[in-house]
Amino acid sequence: MSTAQAQETTLKIGAAQVSSGSLPVIVADQEGLFKAEGLAYERFDFKGGGPAVQALASGSIDLCICAAEHAVRLQEKGLGGKVLVSLLDRHSYAMLSKADSPAKSLIDLKGQKIGITSAGSLTDTTMRYAIRKLGLNPDTDFELIAVGRAGAQQAAIQAGVIAAGLFTTPDIQITLGESKDFKIVEDFRNLAYPTNGLIATDAWIEKNPETAAKVVRAIRAALKKIQEDPMVLAGALKEMFPEVKNDEIIQRIIKDVTNGAISKDGVMPPESYAVLGDMLRTVDPNVKITAYNDIVVKTIQ
Repeated sequence: MSTAQAQETTLKIGAAQVSSGSLPVIVADQEGLFKAEGLAYERFDFKGGGPAVQALASGSIDLCICAAEHAVRLQEKGLGGKVLVSLLDRHSYAMLSKADSPAKSLIDLKGQKIGITSAGSLTDTTMRYAIRKLGLNPDTDFELIAVGRAGAQQAAIQAGVIAAGLFTTPDIQITLGESKDFKIVEDFRNLAYPTNGLIATDAWIEKNPETAAKVVRAIRAALKKIQEDPMVLAGALKEMFPEVKNDEIIQRIIKDVTNGAISKDGVMPPESYAVLGDMLRTVDPNVKITAYNDIVVKTIQ
């Protein structure tokens, strides 16, 4: 029986939030690459990596568009988290504040409230890492507040509830492109870091080896299409953000995410995983970092 004749398998894919990490998945859907493998998918958007990975661990979703650190956390809990396929190989967050804020960098915000998406998320880890690198304590020198995604972050900044908040791509470009009320205070986007991958548990991969292989093939084909023609991202962006009508903002997002951020081949670079290890150890010296070869799925890659 051919793939076209086979019964379609619908995947439940959770996303830590609406971000550029979802773009290769949407391209795979829009370009018929999932369909070619006999796959369909439903995407569930969460308010941060913490709740998304909880859904993954419970089996409520099949895969998670999450930071690779969540695979490490799943390994620590004995659930065998794996990076099935890498999506973003650079950090995707920047810290925004009011445009008239006197702060020029993170250290200028000492003693103030900073918005993160959720406790245990990449934004939480990133802030704790950045604060520790300054020689400060994230629990006493700052107050990290779980606010949610971009809309909530914007409202909290404008209301003075927080001094600054963490925004991801493409929310950064949309926020700065649509309003002059915000500015970047600290930019983490040049940092080599496995920001997003399709994360799976060992149990799911062992139960669904053929489906896992199909997912990898479809996403890799989508990544190849993006490399060959970045404009395929325009349709994906318009699906995620139908309210964004400004073509200049769309072009800016495409330029930013194809400038080394989106994975070229779906394989997590060892160097970006090393940065992840450094970040997690800075936050928690006792964390057990799984070896690179045990976090990627070699049999499928």
